[in-house]
Amino acid sequence: MRRTIGLITNWYPTKENPYNGVFFKEQAFALREEFDFLVFHFHEHVHLFGGSFFISKSNREVNTKEYNINVAVPIWVYIADFFSTIRRRLSGRQRINISNASTTYRYRYRKKIIAKIVPYFSAEKLDVFYCVDAQTEAGLVRLAAEQLKKPYVISEHGPFPWPGSVLDGFVKDSMEKADAFLAISNDKIRQIMLQNVRLPKTWYVGNMVIESQFSLKPELPRDHIKSFIIVAANSYYKNYDLFIRVMEKLVEITEIPFRVMIVGYAANKGYSDNKETFEEKIMRSKIADRVELVPEVPHTHIAECYHRADAFVMTSIQEGQPVSAMEAACCGLPIFTTRCGGVEDYVTDEIGRVFPIIEVDQFAETLKLFLENKLTFDSLQIRNRIIELFGEKAFCKNMSEVFNSVLLGNQQS
Repeated sequence: MRRTIGLITNWYPTKENPYNGVFFKEQAFALREEFDFLVFHFHEHVHLFGGSFFISKSNREVNTKEYNINVAVPIWVYIADFFSTIRRRLSGRQRINISNASTTYRYRYRKKIIAKIVPYFSAEKLDVFYCVDAQTEAGLVRLAAEQLKKPYVISEHGPFPWPGSVLDGFVKDSMEKADAFLAISNDKIRQIMLQNVRLPKTWYVGNMVIESQFSLKPELPRDHIKSFIIVAANSYYKNYDLFIRVMEKLVEITEIPFRVMIVGYAANKGYSDNKETFEEKIMRSKIADRVELVPEVPHTHIAECYHRADAFVMTSIQEGQPVSAMEAACCGLPIFTTRCGGVEDYVTDEIGRVFPIIEVDQFAETLKLFLENKLTFDSLQIRNRIIELFGEKAFCKNMSEVFNSVLLGNQQS
């Protein structure tokens, strides 16, 4: 019997930003043999009076339907929450890391709005709710699930908590009361538990790579000029400054020629920024004469970039379970990366190397050994290991087990 998952997320590709969260869409499609998806994009807008909402169907394909839900929130809700938080801080009841001052007014208002919205989807058969960014969506998922008396599952793909923010008490409670938590990496579990969140039953599922889209790269002559590829938005978290320093150091310590491909630095609108400034910085660097800049590329063509490279490089400060590294490895590329999260779960010496988060010299020295063919890898072995851990079959099996277990438990209770 087919089941329907209600996915609440704004981290999902749109016409305006087709690269945003594309892997979530792929994951939904991958489960099409067993599950249908209703994808809800919930947008809140500050309004003088509020009290209204607008629902529109934005897309329908394969096993998914998408809905945009725009809600006008009265400005007094935000003002009341602000003064509530200040009052609690002054009274000494506000903890530093986790806010005990849950946004009471906002969630009371959300609860009323959700109660009005839910009847509009009465014809849709919803079995379980799911969110991929718990710290911003767990409260919404909980309210919707409680309204329909359905179970809900949460996951987290972003830094936890988001830098500069505190974890709201209602969100913390919503995470702890979920029926299951889907972990994309062990590092993500650690981040969340460090915030004193007592996670519900936790399943390690990782992320997914569709191996049929990423074939093994062709063998090239040993004397060809090797190329390193980095696939990342131009943001602080991707730490392109470290990437440039590593590559400049490599220029200094070796006379062996090499090429560099920088891909996708302007793709994700709203996340990538300062494209021109970034390009100028690259052109002023010591690797300017060996760089190929690819601002954005359709995901359906990213494999062509991997096939032209010899190794994947990542210098991020923070990642969840980076899909680009998995895709590159699925093409047989070794992974040279900082210890940024997720990669530690699978990047062994047979797959690549993992370096300290701000390491330059060791990073560059290892790439030098790779250029000199003193450090080699078995591309087929790399690909097979990634497929075993994160291929479509493995991922779908893990996800199906989670949702079926939750649904079975809900029926028995």
